[in-house]
Amino acid sequence: MPLSLIVHGGAWDIPEELVEAHESGCRAALLEGWSTLQAGGHALDAVEVAIRKMEDNPFLNAGTGSVLNCEGKAQLDASIMEGEELKAGAVAAVETIRNPISLARLVLESENVLLVAGGAAQFARAAGMDECRNEELVVEQEVRLWETWRREHGSDGQGASGLTGGDTVGAVAVDGRGNVAAGDSTGGRPFKHPGRVGDSPLIGCGIYADNSVGGAACTGWGESITRVVLAKTALDLLKGGMPVQQAAELAVQSLKDRVDGRGGVIMIDATGNVGYAFNTAALACAYLREGMSELIAGVMRLGGRASPTS
Repeated sequence: MPLSLIVHGGAWDIPEELVEAHESGCRAALLEGWSTLQAGGHALDAVEVAIRKMEDNPFLNAGTGSVLNCEGKAQLDASIMEGEELKAGAVAAVETIRNPISLARLVLESENVLLVAGGAAQFARAAGMDECRNEELVVEQEVRLWETWRREHGSDGQGASGLTGGDTVGAVAVDGRGNVAAGDSTGGRPFKHPGRVGDSPLIGCGIYADNSVGGAACTGWGESITRVVLAKTALDLLKGGMPVQQAAELAVQSLKDRVDGRGGVIMIDATGNVGYAFNTAALACAYLREGMSELIAGVMRLGGRASPTS
């Protein structure tokens, strides 16, 4: 089975001053995951290390550097899934975990699927995972944005739905044994209500993986993505025999048609072919499939994106 990996750093109107950071962040994450695959690692391992790399990047909305909620705190969500036994793990609204994707991986290996807030932190402590202060996840640029928004809109978060920034990171991988895995991690929506949870930790909405079909990871406005169960919708199109790129495009079109949603999806089919689609202004992503002469990485713009393999 040819190795294959695709990562995303979010789908939104990425400003020019952040393009280089998003491109280099996706490239670094891809190379991290690819090294794991080349060393014979499981697709789950590749997804986890790639997403950890993006969680540690202060310019991406996951882990350190996440956007702040209306109380000025970082509240993080993440999920990961493997396609052989359909095991999944997810956490939501965690405030003291630097790499929530690794906590989600521990949840996957337990009898649980989704743990939230204090219960997730308790699980992390019992598993021996290091915790951090919430302030350690907060970066200066997000504090400035939060302070500006608070001055203009008050403290209750009303009007936050108009924000276009802030998003998700994710990855989908196929290893040499045909195992598929997918994962997402996010700080969520800027100035969100405390405890708000989007699609990223919801299996079938933000991510899905099935060895017989492929894997998908979504990014964008979580409420809309959740309402159309976007990841599973995209894979069901694959299961029906549609090529991976067409499946990605039709899934994103259904997001727009059914709920006027904005976002994107990255996908890999069971044989390692890569596809992605988005209806936001831009998508940060990188991908590589065994047999390609070089990886593709960049901030793709509507109407001018690089062509994926198919």
